[in-house]
Amino acid sequence: MYLLSAAAAVAMTAAFLVESSSWWIKGACPPGMVGLYVSRSNIYLYFGRFFALAYNALIAFGIENGATARQVSGTLAIGFGAAFLAHLVMLSGGRATRVTMTMLGRILLLPHQQWNVAPAAIPRNKSIVLATATASLCFGLGISLPLLLAVFVPQYRMSLSYVGQTVNALGTILLLFMVDQRLFRSLDEGSLLNDLPSYSLGRAAAFGTAGVICALIYGSSING
Repeated sequence: MYLLSAAAAVAMTAAFLVESSSWWIKGACPPGMVGLYVSRSNIYLYFGRFFALAYNALIAFGIENGATARQVSGTLAIGFGAAFLAHLVMLSGGRATRVTMTMLGRILLLPHQQWNVAPAAIPRNKSIVLATATASLCFGLGISLPLLLAVFVPQYRMSLSYVGQTVNALGTILLLFMVDQRLFRSLDEGSLLNDLPSYSLGRAAAFGTAGVICALIYGSSING
């Protein structure tokens, strides 16, 4: 069961990182290549869906085989915590981010990547941070907490899954209208790199908050 939980946490972290790093790939776009970079980053993003599928399948399999609330909440807390730390690393300086994104760009056969701004030196945009954090928190909890609640009330497992889908849909709508449109506008204007640290900071805040929530549930399940 521990190996299953570890695999689910890794898949969860990887899914979140693919979503975030796809925007950093777009941020490296030189003038006149927006379409190419968006299409290739979308391929990369769709590939990341396999990590999300693996996470859901693994944790659902664990629940069906008797995983406790402690094990499920611990898995979620580790997954969110790892995603939080990974996004902090992404924000810590320009070199690590540039090297990683350059490697991904080469894998995706993207030419002429531009990394002319150090992410750590860019001012944070509070409106993007807040919008991204709110949407990402809704999205993250929407795909996670229904699985945890299914442990406590297994007789309502199907109903809880639809509740989770509703919260997930709300987070997706928020991302589309409050975050993605603004980032795509920045991409058209050639200033996406200036907004990406704010986006990543919002993602880190959301995953950190979700990790704390799951850790509190983990602690209460031990005491209970």
